[in-house]
Amino acid sequence: MGAVNKGKSGYVSENLIRRDKLIIENLSLVKYVVGKIMIYLPSFVDKEDIIEYGILGLMEAAEKYDPKNNTKFGTYAISRIRGAILDHLRSQDWLPRSMRDKASMAKEAYISLGQKLNRPPRSEEIAAELKMDPVEWEKLLTGISLGTFFSLEEYYQKSENNKAGNRCQEISDPKSHDPLRDLETKEEKTLLANAIAELPKKERLVISLYYFEDLMLREISEIMGISESRISQLHHRALFMLRAKMNKISLNTC
Repeated sequence: MGAVNKGKSGYVSENLIRRDKLIIENLSLVKYVVGKIMIYLPSFVDKEDIIEYGILGLMEAAEKYDPKNNTKFGTYAISRIRGAILDHLRSQDWLPRSMRDKASMAKEAYISLGQKLNRPPRSEEIAAELKMDPVEWEKLLTGISLGTFFSLEEYYQKSENNKAGNRCQEISDPKSHDPLRDLETKEEKTLLANAIAELPKKERLVISLYYFEDLMLREISEIMGISESRISQLHHRALFMLRAKMNKISLNTC
């Protein structure tokens, strides 16, 4: 009996060593996922707090990972890290139900002003049309951006759950369901290219660096010489204008 217990103890120790090794070797995945999510979040959100939840997701991934499923650990871990962070964000209830109505009003104001001015309206012009001060307008943009992000995440998860086998554990590309990467048809891509070309210079640069050059918020901040919170604001504005231009602003909030 003693020999059996020793064997079990050795097996447990081996599993713990394997788990800890996976965690240590893949901490960079947490920073990557957090870096790609932070641009959607309000400026008051503590990045270190989000990292902690990402690490919890990584620990869960290391605990439950089974190499027999023919899934790379990094691929599996990104899904768990992202899920842990999103669960935390949803629990904060930052998006009141009134956000849906305000988002609809903002879209209508953008379209109406565009027709009157015969050009894409500037952010301050939309805020004035809605009788919002700059702080209130930026808060609304953040809410719309975060709501769009959550809605896309839910759509992605539902799509994955409908697939056979263990595909729900796989992500072929960590950024495959970013808002600008869900476009499928040639016509949609053409519309997107035209919409990006009409963005103000700074907003256009943020979109290019973030989605097409795959840079982090910090890296974009260094390149443009402005704060990360300002980069986040520019991103929220750009995403709103692109969605409104293509008549695809998501009004589903969590």
